[in-house]
Amino acid sequence: MNTTSLSDLSPLQRRKRSAILDGAKTVFLSQGFGLATMDDVAAAAGVGKQTVYRHFKSKEALFVGLVSEMCAQVGGFLASAQAEQSDGSPEVELRELGWLLARSLITLDNLRLYRAIVAEAERLPELGQVFYENGAKVVRAFAANILRKRFDKSTAGLRAATFVQLVLGDAYLELSIGYTVPNVEARFALQIDEAVTAALR
Repeated sequence: MNTTSLSDLSPLQRRKRSAILDGAKTVFLSQGFGLATMDDVAAAAGVGKQTVYRHFKSKEALFVGLVSEMCAQVGGFLASAQAEQSDGSPEVELRELGWLLARSLITLDNLRLYRAIVAEAERLPELGQVFYENGAKVVRAFAANILRKRFDKSTAGLRAATFVQLVLGDAYLELSIGYTVPNVEARFALQIDEAVTAALR
């Protein structure tokens, strides 16, 4: 994977990198990793193929970069939303986090991203690591931080992991495999209620 950091890029290079990632998102999420080509990404980004390769040395590196970027966007959204909250009880904060998480992950783009990651994770182990470190681990840290108001660090960490799993539950599994979930809001409401109760029990 290209190791150039964002701080090393000029404003123009940053704009091109952003355009490439936007193009990659359009192509990978509509065609899947296997069918997507760097030519497709370059066309969607409005840049030359060599420009794509200057930023990402391979299709695999580009996909890992896209996963990292989309995870960072979800993490940034959750962080901003939590920062705007007034300090409430752990129950209130966990419930809000549960809804923020559910609503962000069940968007069509994020469901497609998850499917693509699962399809390629065995062949690209780095992909799974990036997704875990920048996605699942970050969300669990948010939950653990709330739970530290009531429990010690170790207990908060364990309960945070359980909380996230219960929030997503079967409804997320069904959505991620393309199954139509009737009354999806009601399903998540029940799962979030159970997740909050279990985490604070």
